[in-house]
Amino acid sequence: MNKNISILTIPILACLIIFNAYGQTGPQKSVYKNIITAKADKLMDGDREFRFMGLAAPNIQQNESQIRADRTNRFPDEYEIRDILAGIQRIGGLATRTFSLSVYSPDDKEMPVYITARKTYNEEAFQCLDRVIALSHEYNVRLIIPFIASQSFGGIRGVDEFSTLSGKPKGSFWTDEEVKADFRHFLDFILNRKNTVNGIVYKNDPAILCWQLGNEFGSYPGDRGLSYDEWSPRILAWSLEMAAYIKKVDPNHLIMEAGGADRSALIADPNIDIISDHLYEYWNRMGGRPWELSPIARASRDECKGKKPLMVDEFGLGSTENLRELMKTIREEGIVGGLMWSIRGHRRDGGWYYHNEGGTPVNSFHVPGFTAGFVYEETRLLDLLRTEAFLIRGIAPEPVALPSPAPVLMLKGEGFTWRGSTGASGYTIERAENPAGPWKVLAVGLEDSVIADVTNFEHTPPASEALTLFYDESKKPGKKYYYRIKGVNVAGDSGFSNVLEIK
Repeated sequence: MNKNISILTIPILACLIIFNAYGQTGPQKSVYKNIITAKADKLMDGDREFRFMGLAAPNIQQNESQIRADRTNRFPDEYEIRDILAGIQRIGGLATRTFSLSVYSPDDKEMPVYITARKTYNEEAFQCLDRVIALSHEYNVRLIIPFIASQSFGGIRGVDEFSTLSGKPKGSFWTDEEVKADFRHFLDFILNRKNTVNGIVYKNDPAILCWQLGNEFGSYPGDRGLSYDEWSPRILAWSLEMAAYIKKVDPNHLIMEAGGADRSALIADPNIDIISDHLYEYWNRMGGRPWELSPIARASRDECKGKKPLMVDEFGLGSTENLRELMKTIREEGIVGGLMWSIRGHRRDGGWYYHNEGGTPVNSFHVPGFTAGFVYEETRLLDLLRTEAFLIRGIAPEPVALPSPAPVLMLKGEGFTWRGSTGASGYTIERAENPAGPWKVLAVGLEDSVIADVTNFEHTPPASEALTLFYDESKKPGKKYYYRIKGVNVAGDSGFSNVLEIK
């Protein structure tokens, strides 16, 4: 640490401030009374219909972007997990979807993953998932957890890499009996895992809305230039076999399919409980299909009506008006819910995580929305999503909550960064020449959502470094100053951060 800088809150006190703002490390009393069930084409929370609108959270169990060189932020810590869950809660969401659990690949240069070798699993990673599941009890945000990706995304990987761990060639995941046995071993491990935070076995935990067989199985043949007619029956047979196995191990939770197969067969199967859709304007344009998303959702609903619940567990990358119509259709047509792609949370070392979506202008969503996302109408879309999240539940919008917890101010280069306050739309920074004040306001309306180059949509901020968010240009060389900061939104402020002394 620079000898000319001191933090005027001792480490234990700083920890207590965060501890008290967020509550206990383990969850408080659970808000859940029931495991979600299905009744015809509805989801049920006890005797009440369960519907939702919210945000998918693909980084809540493993950060994929802006990873430090030492990999220490690969798995979100408690602050980062809480920030995402609280962000979803603030927009009225009752559910979210994690992303598929990562599989080892030598191409990822020792990136920590969930599945590290054949029948071998990373305890550090699963303790992160333990925290996600346990903390969701506090925030009333149910979890959709897909097991494995059909794709081979860097840092995540999927079915081909799983086959490689089993010593088998690509493609054997769907048909090879030894690979399927290895996957059942993984299912046994995760379904029977006892959470190290709350002590609940996963298969008994009401925080889990449903298990999903995987992510976008329909992409498997398409991404590899293979024949759909040849591979879809294989994916169907695998899906039905694994759904039946999951039901034997975990009869409590619902199972959602992952596409890639004859939908009528998935609807007819007694072990598949929920049908899913991923709807993107951008990808539909790329494929030459109609870009209006509402008619696609309506057609899917017609297939499922009276038979199985339909969920749009990913949607986005479209104009605000197109997404507005889709959300309205989800609400009015009886589709159980929708999740916009996707929320990213605050970084523990300052600023936010970002993820660019396929070269589009969208650099993910950061609650409550900031000017850095102006080009894709981040604030407007989040406001719209919040409105729809309460409309689909049939209740009045809740008042905006104060930002929380107080930010943590940190030196960054010649200036400052800070660990953000969830829900803050801006920040006020103050300076004094004495730790007791008087304090002078240096800046108001500071934003911590800053993209290094918002005109170059194929690049996000540096992979491992938080950005400098503020520099005091009026300070005099050699003079001692004290700084503090607070988060602000329409409801009020978070209270002040720690105090930094700088000479």
